[in-house]
Amino acid sequence: MSEKNTDFEYVNKIYKYIKNNMSVEFFMSKFHINFNELNGLLELCHIYGKKVEIINENGNLIFKKNPPRIITSDKVELNSNKLMHTEICIVSDTHFGNIHQQLHLLNKIYKEAYDRGITTIYHCGDMVDGNYPNRPEQPRQQFLHGFDEQAAYVVDMYPEIDGITTKYILGSHDETHYKNGQATINEWISRCRKDMIFLGQDTATVMENGVKIVLDHPGGGSAQSLSYKPQKRIEILESGIKPKILLIGHYHKSYSFVYRNVRGIEVPSFCDKTQFQQKQGLLNVVGAYFLDIYSDSKGNIQYFEAEEVLFDHKDMWDEAGKDYKRVKKLVI
Repeated sequence: MSEKNTDFEYVNKIYKYIKNNMSVEFFMSKFHINFNELNGLLELCHIYGKKVEIINENGNLIFKKNPPRIITSDKVELNSNKLMHTEICIVSDTHFGNIHQQLHLLNKIYKEAYDRGITTIYHCGDMVDGNYPNRPEQPRQQFLHGFDEQAAYVVDMYPEIDGITTKYILGSHDETHYKNGQATINEWISRCRKDMIFLGQDTATVMENGVKIVLDHPGGGSAQSLSYKPQKRIEILESGIKPKILLIGHYHKSYSFVYRNVRGIEVPSFCDKTQFQQKQGLLNVVGAYFLDIYSDSKGNIQYFEAEEVLFDHKDMWDEAGKDYKRVKKLVI
């Protein structure tokens, strides 16, 4: 029997054993596992299409199987004029200047956002590939070198659509230019592109119809479990300052979850797997999210749908240099 089939049988057994509202503490005690090991099991379930989430209910962690996308705090019809409707798009980690960038796919997402009538797109950092002196292989993986070339490329080539504003934070790759010579990408982007608004380095808090949203670009490496690092980010947030939605870049993964009443999203990238990721054995996902949110006058979310849009490898231009040689700027 193959290892995959063995895993599938194991996942089915676990999934059948878990019941809605079952205590997480009881399950871990029953099988003598810790929380990290539990996250690994749930990630395996997710891989095989068995959706199980951990929900905090009145201070108790419980399981929810196939959790609904509609989240209500009171019985209000979605078409009620008491609710405010927000639609936004989320992208991250474009790494412009890297030979594996996928600008043509980013253009598709922006065109889709335009067709949907979306007016705000958030970018969760690593706009450019940066310059790491301690990575001698990096220059061979780039078609743009240094601050001037990478900053100019963003200004000249980032999608520009009348009516759409891109609000962005900068990540660790962007910051290398500042560390190397105190040059900030945001300074030139915001001067040259009025449709692009800088929110902050590494993190920023925004409000959308009263809903508090935090954009986050962490540091450090990625964990094997999709949920471990994002949950740790939420755990350090104090109750009074927690956002309703946490958008996390950096990891080049895609994952939507609910933890401590925060709706967290790991936002995919727009760069194919690099040599560095290949060496480190890191997962790389290319895509974006469209968020559909209904909220009340106090900023409480009554309905939340995170629509994941992912691209297969066949959609990517992985031939070295094909993207930057052939793609044209999207202007509408």
